[in-house]
Amino acid sequence: MLNKKSGYLRVVGIGASAGGLDALAHLLPKLKPNAHSVYIIALHMARDNHIGLILKLLKRLSALPVVEATHNSALVADHVFLIPPGVTGVVEHGQIQLMPIATDQISSPSVNALLKSIALDVYEQGIGVILSGAGADGLIGCRAIKAAGGKIIVQSLESSQMEGMPGTVIRANLADEILLPEQIAQSLNNETHFFPAKVSKVPPRVTSHLNDTEIFKHLLHEVLAATKIDFSNYKEETLLRRLNRRMATLKIESMLDYQLYTQKHPDELNKLQHQFLISLSSFFRDGESFNVLKHYVSELVKDKSPGDSIRIWVPACASGEECYSWTILLAETLGNRFADYPISVIGSDLNEHAIAIANQGRYSKTAMSSLDPGILARYFDANGQYLNVKPFVRQACHFHLEDVVSSEFPEKIDAISCRNLLIYMKSELQDTLIKRFHDFLIPEGLLFLGQSETIGLIGNTLFLPLDNFHRVYRRKKNKINAK
Repeated sequence: MLNKKSGYLRVVGIGASAGGLDALAHLLPKLKPNAHSVYIIALHMARDNHIGLILKLLKRLSALPVVEATHNSALVADHVFLIPPGVTGVVEHGQIQLMPIATDQISSPSVNALLKSIALDVYEQGIGVILSGAGADGLIGCRAIKAAGGKIIVQSLESSQMEGMPGTVIRANLADEILLPEQIAQSLNNETHFFPAKVSKVPPRVTSHLNDTEIFKHLLHEVLAATKIDFSNYKEETLLRRLNRRMATLKIESMLDYQLYTQKHPDELNKLQHQFLISLSSFFRDGESFNVLKHYVSELVKDKSPGDSIRIWVPACASGEECYSWTILLAETLGNRFADYPISVIGSDLNEHAIAIANQGRYSKTAMSSLDPGILARYFDANGQYLNVKPFVRQACHFHLEDVVSSEFPEKIDAISCRNLLIYMKSELQDTLIKRFHDFLIPEGLLFLGQSETIGLIGNTLFLPLDNFHRVYRRKKNKINAK
């Protein structure tokens, strides 16, 4: 049974299209029962496809039971669920929900919809697997899983009959592992990223008397000394899962052995810091939320006079997509008045590589294939396999390598867009940031959070909810001394 807090059920979403059956024929026989994993397959099929024949084939091949997913199917460990054709399958509260396909949906079942729902439902326990297939279905879902702290495994291109789906994810730098189908099964069998690290049986150093909890605290101190970033107020459960994933990548089994590894390889502490803070974003992430936000942005700027500044801050901006999305949103709202206002969208992040990408303003076409063609035409210039942000959009955005916890931004910010960062922090640090956001914002300024986040009790004294579901809030006029 799914237990979201304890994380005893790992949900693996598998997406495939043309050539996917061959890949599954090599993957499914190698899966082993482990009492904590469930597998859900979204395989593109025509509506009149004989799912019974495909089920019969997969059942014959699979080492685990294979069943057709039905509406409200409860997730069961060591089972493989196949989403039927003509519907979209998503995970909600430990069940599979079958939904009508969207009017603009090209293929079904949707791999993107499945993976996005897994990211929302189980966070770090989610794993996305992309097998052979044409097109780019799965890219957006992989981004969601990575942003939630999950893992992405992709079939190697040389073993794929169709390179479209796996190639798109690989080129977007989302793949944690690129493997043959049978190797993917082995990786899934070995995946233990949310279980406690093993204790070394033969401790080789003076700290060997420490338990894993104490060694973990030592590691956080070492990360602080090396990177100047303090993770003591981040959620230990999340950090431990990501540490365990890093250890699994290095094939290190014990916390103590990993600490020894960091002493032999000092740069590992910087890599661990990046593992703790995954820098991922996408243009107009959670599109419905941006559609709702546009109404409140229109209200925010309607009383501005030409020459008045408009300032947006995007903490944890990753590779800049959120900043450019805000700039485009302002351009769409203001129309031909855009040039009348000094617009500054400030992005800050701790990942040097992500900031470099943001400053460049160049993104792959495949990663942006879901954007409205009109938006692409108005705000991007084609450059081979890439799209460059147009100069007037790029000039409005400014990127800085800074920590949201310690950075000191001037006041009079019109809106703050901080999405999917608070969920990694303990409530005390969340409250500290919410109060800082309140201090930086103008009266009635906007705060935009991720869908899995809330502003907490202190936030309710400082902000008025404009749309609770889409996490849009307005700063209350009078400053309140929240302790």
